[in-house]
Amino acid sequence: MDSLLVTLAPYSLVAAAVFGLLFVADFLALIIYVSRSGKIEPEEGHVVTENRPLTTSDVAILGRTGAPGGRYWGKHKVFLSRSMFVTDMSLVDGTATKAQRRFVHGVILAIILFFLAWFCGGLALLPSQPASGILVVMFATVSIFLSVRSLRKGRADALRKLQERQESREAHRHKL
Repeated sequence: MDSLLVTLAPYSLVAAAVFGLLFVADFLALIIYVSRSGKIEPEEGHVVTENRPLTTSDVAILGRTGAPGGRYWGKHKVFLSRSMFVTDMSLVDGTATKAQRRFVHGVILAIILFFLAWFCGGLALLPSQPASGILVVMFATVSIFLSVRSLRKGRADALRKLQERQESREAHRHKL
């Protein structure tokens, strides 16, 4: 078993590097996509005055030390504000656009690549540092499992709600 781990370690390290580079490329593509196709908020490029609690950066700008808090009128400039919100329901009922579906698939790919890089990195650590390697492999495995479970649960809930909505519409039609 030990010789198998020693043999696989260099390949796992290369695989971790490849998955890491693919993750960075996918993440950069998602950032570019959102910045180009997101909806521009009306505050973008303007100074916004609002009644809000002071943040740590506000306190630092004022030249004070200590904990932020309280309610004061604060000003801040919004340099970039782009948003594109996609729900599980819009993916299930078909109201999500093709671009939104592509974005969701890109995010899922990024999550998978991130945890595969960690998993392969953990496999590469196993021969030299078994305790660290086991912890990294367990972290990646549990994280992938929880991510997939969350995605499946969100889709199942959306499917259930869509089916309930369709059944209530049909029941309402039959009453008429």
